[in-house]
Amino acid sequence: MDKEIRELLGCTCLRLRRATRNVTQFYDHSLQPAGVTANQFGLLARLHAASLGGSDGISIGVMAESIGMDPTTFEPGISSHWKRWTGSGWSPIPRTLAYARWRMTDEGQRTLLKALPFWRQAQARLRKSLGLQAVTDLNELLDRSAIDLTH
Repeated sequence: MDKEIRELLGCTCLRLRRATRNVTQFYDHSLQPAGVTANQFGLLARLHAASLGGSDGISIGVMAESIGMDPTTFEPGISSHWKRWTGSGWSPIPRTLAYARWRMTDEGQRTLLKALPFWRQAQARLRKSLGLQAVTDLNELLDRSAIDLTH
């Protein structure tokens, strides 16, 4: 294999995308018995954290940012994310987009509590598979890259 091909196959972006797909599928499969995806679980966890912190909800911008999306992709009528989220009963439907704040509903709380044991099992399996130190180092690297590589 020539040098250029080895260089292309070593692309960090491609490796991260593959790893992200694999990890997302792993968590999606683990959370399936609770009826949520990894993405939905993360958003429910954010709402739960906001409610514990005494917040009156989370803006659409913060929700979108939490999963690395542009807030405009959450606009009503445009986004399948919006339709799935507001149709789930996990958060009340905001009256206007300009002041939209998502809050945890009782249904959202029940869904999160149902999913929590499955998520904990997935976390434990991931730590066992990769090793606790590797997972800790990976999380620190991902957090740092999210800050350092932001435009």
